[in-house]
Amino acid sequence: MTHPLWNPGLDTRPWALTQQLQLAEFGRLLDRLAANEAWAARLPAGRTYAHLDDLLDVPFTLKEDLRAAQADITPARPLGAFQNAPTRDLVQVTSSSGTTGAQTFFGLTRTDWGRWKDRIGNAYRTAGVGPGDVVALTTGMAIVAGGLPYADGIREAGGVLAWIGGQTTPRMAFGMQRLAVNVLVSTASFATHFADRTTDELGVPAPSLSVRTVIAGGEPGAGVPHIRQGMLDAWGATRVSEFMGLADVLPAMWAECEVGNGMHFTAAPDVLVELIDPDTLAHVPWEPGATGEAVYTTLSREASAVVRFRSRDQLLVTGVSCPCGRTAPTMRCVGRTDDMLIYKAMNVYPSAIREVVLDVASPVLSGTMRIRKSSAAQVRFDDDIPLEVELRDGVTAAEASAVLREAAESVREKLRVRVAVEPVGFGVIPVSDYKNALVYVP
Repeated sequence: MTHPLWNPGLDTRPWALTQQLQLAEFGRLLDRLAANEAWAARLPAGRTYAHLDDLLDVPFTLKEDLRAAQADITPARPLGAFQNAPTRDLVQVTSSSGTTGAQTFFGLTRTDWGRWKDRIGNAYRTAGVGPGDVVALTTGMAIVAGGLPYADGIREAGGVLAWIGGQTTPRMAFGMQRLAVNVLVSTASFATHFADRTTDELGVPAPSLSVRTVIAGGEPGAGVPHIRQGMLDAWGATRVSEFMGLADVLPAMWAECEVGNGMHFTAAPDVLVELIDPDTLAHVPWEPGATGEAVYTTLSREASAVVRFRSRDQLLVTGVSCPCGRTAPTMRCVGRTDDMLIYKAMNVYPSAIREVVLDVASPVLSGTMRIRKSSAAQVRFDDDIPLEVELRDGVTAAEASAVLREAAESVREKLRVRVAVEPVGFGVIPVSDYKNALVYVP
């Protein structure tokens, strides 16, 4: 089913005009943030921005900045120094998943919440949700970006929300069948896994159910042809729509239309997106074939703004026009600084594994470790992920064995993946004076 455009005036507005209007709003945002001492200390104010390159001398906001701002909270600002609205004006708090570090929290005022729902609703409409669709949401946690925000967006787009996540697999499968769900929202890896489990639990093949659209987000992969085809085959679906956002900015900012040539940017006018060269930090034009890192600014957020937030997501522009009529560019996310791995149905970042292991075993480890891949293209691990860890100088494998078993168990409990910890002697793993990769191919 193809539904009407969410907001034809915005969805079909020339991209250059959208960017120009957002630049004017960018200056007004910085003037508003000047009333907050933490923002005022790092951002210019009283300036106008006529060209995209005028933004280049405005400092980036990094994930580390957000964590640092929330490390020293006060009763007046429970969301940290960057909180820009009184707590009495907040109606909701969401959080990052905390997969690669401590969770960060973000507040919404009632105005923020209304605009938030509208933008996420646009993303779901773009991805194929509208009146008459029964949409299964498989996320189990309400506070994260894929929880309550996604639920709000599904309802806003006109879909019937069937929030089946957080239950046992048999109950989820039963709900899929009984409610005649025709749209499934999940991660790319879970979509295929869940189809297999649903077949086992119901005793009928998943393609015999009603699912015809799979909306896959939370991890890269849905744009990869063989993964996409696997999801289509697993459910007997006719459409896979890739979906992407960031808890730090907006839970859904990119969504794939029925044409299937990549994800449209759906967050304007509330979010400004820049494409930069991650090495030179110069702007990259939105042209087919261009690649760069996405940088975001929340133009309208009252409670928890971010300015020029470096996402570390590496994008490939796939188009700047589309038969669907939307004028925002389309893209695929081709990776990030710490490329995500998939262990069975769970996604995990190498840096998260390192953090958990060191939390337990740092007394016996130097801190250097790496994941071994069979090929550069390998993302999925069906067996325990091989993890080479370097022992401290003078520590033997026998001496470290007990604590390393404890570390592996901690990874299983906290990240829900399994690793095969392989201790190596001090100095065995090469260390660069620049960047040390957490994954390698022998």
